[in-house]
Amino acid sequence: MKKRDWRSATSARHDRERAPSTAPRAAWLDPRQPFLVPLLLLVASRVIAWISIPAASEDAYITFRYARNLLAGYGLVYNPGETVMGFTSPLWTLWSALGMALVRDPVVWTRATALLADAATLVIAAQLLRRHVSARSAWIFAAFFAAWPYFSAVAMSGMESGVMVTLILVAAVLAQRRHPLAGPALAALALTRPEGVAVAALLAMRASWRDRLIAAGIVIGAGVALALYYGSPIPHSLVAKSRIYGTPGPWAGRTWWEWVFPMALGRWPILAEGSMMLPLTVLVGPGLVAGVRNLWRKRSTPLALAAAGMLLVWAGYAALGVAYFWWYMAVPLAGVAVVAAAGLPDLLRGRWVLAACALFVLGTWSIARPLYIGRAQNEVIGFGGAADYLSRAARPGEKIMLEPIGIIGYTVPLRVIDEVGLISPEVARRRLGGPGWYADVAAMERPEWIAIRQTARASEQAFAGVGAPFRTPAERDSLFARYERVHVSDPGRTDLEVWRRMR
Repeated sequence: MKKRDWRSATSARHDRERAPSTAPRAAWLDPRQPFLVPLLLLVASRVIAWISIPAASEDAYITFRYARNLLAGYGLVYNPGETVMGFTSPLWTLWSALGMALVRDPVVWTRATALLADAATLVIAAQLLRRHVSARSAWIFAAFFAAWPYFSAVAMSGMESGVMVTLILVAAVLAQRRHPLAGPALAALALTRPEGVAVAALLAMRASWRDRLIAAGIVIGAGVALALYYGSPIPHSLVAKSRIYGTPGPWAGRTWWEWVFPMALGRWPILAEGSMMLPLTVLVGPGLVAGVRNLWRKRSTPLALAAAGMLLVWAGYAALGVAYFWWYMAVPLAGVAVVAAAGLPDLLRGRWVLAACALFVLGTWSIARPLYIGRAQNEVIGFGGAADYLSRAARPGEKIMLEPIGIIGYTVPLRVIDEVGLISPEVARRRLGGPGWYADVAAMERPEWIAIRQTARASEQAFAGVGAPFRTPAERDSLFARYERVHVSDPGRTDLEVWRRMR
């Protein structure tokens, strides 16, 4: 090829990559295109989950309490008067506060937001795959994202994970196009979760210097404001989790990757989300390899950039062995779905395997729906039952020491002492000091109420994290001798006990 021809071809390629990634108008209504049918399926699956799942996830109510206290004039705090950053998403907390100001119910607001965000995720990812890989790849991703029950459950959880997936895709497209909103989009991504900072920095490599400076200015400004208010821009909940739960590394934390590795390593995936993916492992694993190869060839595209950002989060979780919380899987699984969709058409010939996969995904609802409904019901009945009792028996402002601080903390206006230390720095520090932390904190705080799982009280180990709660059984018995057990939630669900101080 002559030099001039080579330059012309290169220029044409860049023009195609910079062109708007929008489908023709007729494609939106064409059932043969990967938009209309998957969008209808997505809406149906989210509505089914909305109707079936009775409440948001337990941890979402921590954010909701911060948002409600902000609207009540107490500031962005969990316990009035205690400026501790116990949430991990400044953007989602403020968004929840806006929703509570507009519609009062944060569950309705966050679920509606997540549904719209999921629709945007499907459309953007399908368009990018259709344009840069193939229509078949777009169909694979769109169908899986719309129908896989996990994504529906996350959308109804009240958590920000699904919205983070959307922001990664939006920021990647805007950055690559040098759009005026690229800077704010990158900043929004960075303020969605702590790991969003790393992803935003990666995506900013394709942005203009103007967009980088705008994003950096917004993030630095927010960080300074958080530091002035809380003493640090780093969420205390992040620090507490990393210390209390630990970061044991990739082998101990293989729950993050064993569900895509097509070889068993001494066990089947032990978590529900991983075990449900197990039958797809023999396809997803090779599809990832082929997808990485294909996207590497198109590494200048927003598709490859967004996929790299999602996989960066997954790699970080896996390398550190981050403690598993089920809604954390949203970004890694979406990234795996995008990359595998880009590679699977190279491996599959004919339609029978894809038809079998479609049947498997639909059949998974018969397993996943009871799982996510049951998980929510356990929290509503177990934690909600304790919250109902405390609403009747406790007086506002009294202290309670407990670990599930979401539903109970949101329902009852008590001052909460958090066993994990997400909102109680002194507890997190004491837990690192060794055995007896529970007894020492209770002796120091003298809470009027204690809520504890029966199995945790009877055990010599904490329900979660490091540090034995008592030095000896005698120490435990001495503490609870000063309390009276007044409520027990359904033992088959959470076995949560409520104790009232007698003296």
